[in-house]
Order: sequence, then C-alpha cells, then structure tokens
Amino acid sequence: MKNHLGIDHPLVAVRDMDQTSRNFERLGFFINPRHHHPWGTDNHLLMFPDNFIELISIYDPDKLDLKNDRGFAFGRFISDSIERREGISLVALHSEDARADHQLMEQRGVDNHGIVDFRRVAHRPDGSEEEAVVSLVMLINPQFPAISHFFCHQHKPHLVWVKEWMDHPNGANGITRVSYVAADPEQLRPRFIGIYGDAAVSSSEQGLQVQTDRGLFEVLSLEQARQRFDGVDLDLGDTELPTGVAIRVSTATPEKAEALLRQNGVEFVATRDGGLRIPAHYAGNTIIEIYPDS
Repeated sequence: MKNHLGIDHPLVAVRDMDQTSRNFERLGFFINPRHHHPWGTDNHLLMFPDNFIELISIYDPDKLDLKNDRGFAFGRFISDSIERREGISLVALHSEDARADHQLMEQRGVDNHGIVDFRRVAHRPDGSEEEAVVSLVMLINPQFPAISHFFCHQHKPHLVWVKEWMDHPNGANGITRVSYVAADPEQLRPRFIGIYGDAAVSSSEQGLQVQTDRGLFEVLSLEQARQRFDGVDLDLGDTELPTGVAIRVSTATPEKAEALLRQNGVEFVATRDGGLRIPAHYAGNTIIEIYPDS
C-alpha cells in the first residue's frame, strides 16, 4: 500500500511553546497557527508535502487525564514525556484507514491502546475555521515509553496539508530520518518488525535501520550516536535511554538554508557529507539536520 505507515510526524514535546517556536523560526521554518486538543495539549505544525514536525506542549493541565475507552490519556502521556526529557516524545505514522491498521496490529500481536477519535478546530490561512476529524491508533511502548508510536488518520487532510504552510525560508521539504539512541539497539528490533515486517529492518555498523516509505528510522548505540552526531553535544544519561534525539529534513536550497543560519546567529556544524547539523538546544532538545535533496 502506497505511503503505508511511513513517518508522518515526530512530536517534539516542550515546556515553553513560544520560545521553541521562535527558535524554529530562526532555523528557517514557517510555523503554522496554534491549535488546541481536547486533552489539554496545544501544537504548532511545520508542514512538508508528505510529513511534518509537530511542536507540542501543555495549555491546560486540568484536561490531561481525558481517556479513551482503553484508559489511555494522550495528554498525560505528553506531560509525562516532558517531565522525563524534552524532545521527541513519540512519532506518528501515516495511516489512511486507522481501523484497518488497528486490526493489522492486533493480528501481528503488537501492543496498542486502541483507537482515539477526536475533533478540533482547524484554522485556515484566510482566518476561517473548520472542524478537523482525526483517528489515532496508540502503539505505546510500555517498556520504553520514549520509543512509542501512533497511527494518524486525517479524515480531512486538506486542513493539515495547506500549501501556504509549506513555504519554508530554508527550503525544507520533508523529513527523511528520525534517530533514536538505545543502550542496545537490537532490543527494539521486534517492535519495528511487528509494525513493518522483517524485510524493512536491517542492522549494520551504523546501527539498526528501519526503512519506511516516508523516511528512515535509525537506532544507534550511545557510541555510534557520538560518532554520528560529531560536532554537537549529546548529553544523555543511561536512565534516559532509549530516546529520540534527532530529525533530518531535506531542502531544495541548501545554500539558502546555510545563509539563514548564519544570518540568524545559529551555531551549526557543516558535515562531511554535505549536511548542516544544528545543536539540540535550538530545537526543543532535538538535533536538527538539514541535507540537500538526494
């Protein structure tokens, strides 16, 4: 199935939404209007043609314990994630039929917390509003909560993939990689095989890799990660592992992306393979890599 369960959007969970949004703007991203969820979280989206980055925070702590019929509270999960470590809290996978994909996970024996259906007000670029309808299938990892995922089925995709929101000053046009660090990357192999099947998962000297049709997941050991993210701090303790640490995006205009970083006084490392690597403190405790289109 085309575009089935690929990387839809990593959620970067932060305490200070306003400051994080300003930081992402300094990196050259366009930030769309803020939206609110019924369970007390709010977000901004950084949209690309096939996926996006979601910045998420808490706007109403009194709503965090709203639960679905299996007892799962999305808002509380985000709040707990922020308390553990700001940054990538979980990653949404693209679905065009949440209920069919839920049944697929049930057949494969992948633990899940069922389906969450919700509605929210979507703000259009012209100032008008329409109700967005979304179905989620929660694949919360009880052993390693930071390596959790959910399927995201947008019933009205035109309210999310808005052309005016995809025009980024740095030329960014898609997420190509999400990076995790784990004490033992092989521990996560069964999880990804359950979601994607054995053929999508491989191991090499560069760690565990999971190929989706909307980008690559990589799981690195701490030693591999220090080599991989050479030039930027990787401040991780054993108790924080495993966790997400980086998002790579592609750009149609790498020279413009670099010029913007210099203009805005953003530190970065020019990598040996042509990318720009930005320290985690600029982007909600998440390393951002900007690479030319391949």
